Amino acid sequence: MNSNRKGFILLLVVAVLISAAAVLALASLSVRLQARETGTSADLAQISAAMDAVLARAVLGLEDNPPLYADGRAYEFAINGVQSTYRIIDTSGLIDLNGASEALLAALFERLGQSVPDAETLAAAIADWRDGDDTPRGRGAERRAYRNAGLPGPGNRPFLHVSEVRGVLGMNAALYAAAAPYLTAGAGVKTPRALTAPPVVLDILDIDTEKRRDILERRRTSRPPPGEEAAPASDGKGKGKARTGSKGARRYLLLIDAHLPGGARAARRMVFSTGPRPGSYAILSWQALPYGKARMLYDADLGS
Repeated sequence: MNSNRKGFILLLVVAVLISAAAVLALASLSVRLQARETGTSADLAQISAAMDAVLARAVLGLEDNPPLYADGRAYEFAINGVQSTYRIIDTSGLIDLNGASEALLAALFERLGQSVPDAETLAAAIADWRDGDDTPRGRGAERRAYRNAGLPGPGNRPFLHVSEVRGVLGMNAALYAAAAPYLTAGAGVKTPRALTAPPVVLDILDIDTEKRRDILERRRTSRPPPGEEAAPASDGKGKGKARTGSKGARRYLLLIDAHLPGGARAARRMVFSTGPRPGSYAILSWQALPYGKARMLYDADLGS
């Protein structure tokens, strides 16, 4: 066998070995990725189960003595290796799309960076969307304006869900994302309750600076809200009635950040209502959140 033939065979063997090595490497990578995906799926399932446990804990905690206060303060809960930070918010502290005045709505939009004219125009459009007539306000919008913009007409009824405000003429995706955490579609409450309002809403309510500071400081230092320093009276069965939003059937937000030591993490926003019996509740809606969003909404200026 001449040297050229030997060289060719050697090159062929080397090429085959390189190809085999590449195939093995790809197979190994595929196995590792599949294992990682399987591990991540298992981790997320574990976190999801822990979040369900957090919801049950929150519902029961609202009836404890002393209670868990539904004012957005952070609570910790650990189960099956999952560490969760959660916040309960009585929706009475949010701005009700069905009852808030145009001035209050405009103040929120200004606080979120809109110009005064744009904020007032959008607030008037929201008021027109929810009223029963088809007569536009000075800065508002009724059916004709929507038709001219190529959009579905206003509801001319109360909002059923916060997401419906995305269909109001003048609302955009960025402003909706910024405003939605501070809104609720309730029974028509005109003014949010300061004791359960998030910091941004407190900024636009007609309360003095000292009261605002006291409300936020009590949340930060885990003290009862103003007026609730004494533990709520027990019902004789070891349960108390929390005066910050847990008496009777009410609606709440629950914001959860949960993580595992290995790094897997998830966040969830749930709306639930409590029933007439202690511990009874119904989940009205839930959605995934960016991890840490709740802290941005409720802890932004607690140290100020």
